Amino acid sequence: MKYLVLFGWCLFAFPALARYVETTVEGKVVVLDEATGLSWTSEYASEVTWQQALAHCEGLSYGGHTDWRLPNKNELASLIHYGKYDPASDFPNAGTGWFWSSSSLVGGTDDAWSVGFDYGYVSYGSKDSNVYARCVRP
Repeated sequence: MKYLVLFGWCLFAFPALARYVETTVEGKVVVLDEATGLSWTSEYASEVTWQQALAHCEGLSYGGHTDWRLPNKNELASLIHYGKYDPASDFPNAGTGWFWSSSSLVGGTDDAWSVGFDYGYVSYGSKDSNVYARCVRP
């Protein structure tokens, strides 16, 4: 329960609003981010290259949908909660490793942006690196 306090007096109380809403569809958990309107897979692929991550999301049939894709850098970074660490997110089943985005580094076709959910870092690395991939849909 959160409270609004003004000049030492409690004006009213209200329950904390949940940003992420989990729904189970066809046995799979889909997470709706109410701040962005994006839906995310609860599950994620591990130890995949950037190209494998793209193919994984584009070919995914999950929670009754087939229009999944790898999120761009900004969409993925929107899950970061900079006041938290290990994981640096309130997202359910966030994980604490690095996750691929679909965004390639401008001027560097061998590199792509990723987000580290241990401390909320956004950085880039070789597309041949093996990290995690979580999929998103509108």
